[in-house]
Amino acid sequence: MLKQTQSQRLVQKVLPQLIQKMSLLAIPTIALEQMVRLELIQNPFLEERELETLSEDQIDSDVHESDDASTEESNKEEEYNWDDYLNSDTEGYKTPGGNSDDKDTNYENMWRSPHSKNDILLSQVYLSELNHKHMLIAEAIIRSLDDDGYFRQDINEFVEDLKNFHFGDEFKDEDTTASEVEKVLQTIQKFDPPGIASRNLQECLINQINQKDLDPQLKTNAQIIIRDYFEEFRLKNYEKLVSELNIDINTLNKIFDLILKLNPKPAASIEDAANADYIFPDLIVLKENGIYKVELNERNIPSLRINSAYRRLITNQKNILDKNTKDFIHNNFERAKWFLMAINSRRETMLKVMNAILKHQKEFFDNLGEGLKPLYEKDVAEDIGMDISTVSRTVRGKYVQSEFGIYELRNFFSHKVRNEVGEDISNSEIKNKLKEVIESEDPANPLTDEQLVIEMHKLDFKLARRTVAKYRDILKIPKARMRRKL
Repeated sequence: MLKQTQSQRLVQKVLPQLIQKMSLLAIPTIALEQMVRLELIQNPFLEERELETLSEDQIDSDVHESDDASTEESNKEEEYNWDDYLNSDTEGYKTPGGNSDDKDTNYENMWRSPHSKNDILLSQVYLSELNHKHMLIAEAIIRSLDDDGYFRQDINEFVEDLKNFHFGDEFKDEDTTASEVEKVLQTIQKFDPPGIASRNLQECLINQINQKDLDPQLKTNAQIIIRDYFEEFRLKNYEKLVSELNIDINTLNKIFDLILKLNPKPAASIEDAANADYIFPDLIVLKENGIYKVELNERNIPSLRINSAYRRLITNQKNILDKNTKDFIHNNFERAKWFLMAINSRRETMLKVMNAILKHQKEFFDNLGEGLKPLYEKDVAEDIGMDISTVSRTVRGKYVQSEFGIYELRNFFSHKVRNEVGEDISNSEIKNKLKEVIESEDPANPLTDEQLVIEMHKLDFKLARRTVAKYRDILKIPKARMRRKL
């Protein structure tokens, strides 16, 4: 039997405009520029205007936030209040209908145009002098490379696998030999980046050396060390290498410097180059007459307003518009309004966060990058009266330009360590000092972690050996034995 029941449940619902505000806050300025230009194309209710025509009154007149966010959802079947669309100062805007496709748009990555290692390597195949069949073999080899760019398969096993590879009617009756695969593989190994498609680390390093314009004797000795004395090289057994190769210490140091600069993971350099992001500062800190000033770096972002031409069109035609047109106007106007509000909210939040950081880290800016203080995101959140998650979203992936360099906002936040005289010191400051100590050590007798503890104590940093080891690992600095040079 059918019956009616009543139930009560608690549901958390994130409003569309709140989602848009959070999305805009999370993305860097360079991505915001692309997002704004995309909105200009997609939404006819937005138009661009020159910055010099703007005033504070005009900005306020283009978008005025509602006092009551609790009446966010509206029924499109209700009669439209056309004053909402004709007067941008009117309060009580309805929630935008939204576009179902918008929620899947990842604005944070929209300015990137990544290419996989396969795309980049295949483009070199098609520009090579390989014949058609060998190009097909090259495609199969490239698709079999691992994440580091190595060809790990046995040649004979790979030849067997090629029997299931579709070469097309042109080569269906031809056998593929191991020597053919070897020849194609050697061709790919000459592609960029050097070392790609190598079968192991030693071959990868040797292939990179082969492509360098070096002194012949230096190149030969480096190849011999990699091929015949790789374990001695790995353990930095300088004495045995000098004796076996009959070379002097200076020559050995040159060989080590050469090898250590090679890339053990060639595919990583492809991905890094393909997905590289240029650092574009989102904020600028200026000092004028001894007073700091924070500005947003938005010179390339178009200034927006509600399209006045659409206002006039609606004014003249509102009585004869059908339901589909009304829905179109409703959705796009709401989307334009909330987009403008989200941009303004983003600007205000970023300026508040950066000014709060500047207040806490004034010594850092006064001393041109020295004297970073311990600072937590909750400290900034309390200063500006916002949630910690908002601060975290604001600083993520954002950069500030100062007169002494560009810094990621997250770098201004660090935990604290207390020194011997009872002062709180930022762990970022500790890492910088530790790095300075290691860089100034005797290369022939690098400092052990125990010796680093003593040196850090001399600088009033009271640290345990395990803490020194942890910071050294974070800095990606190897142990003393691996730092040794002659």
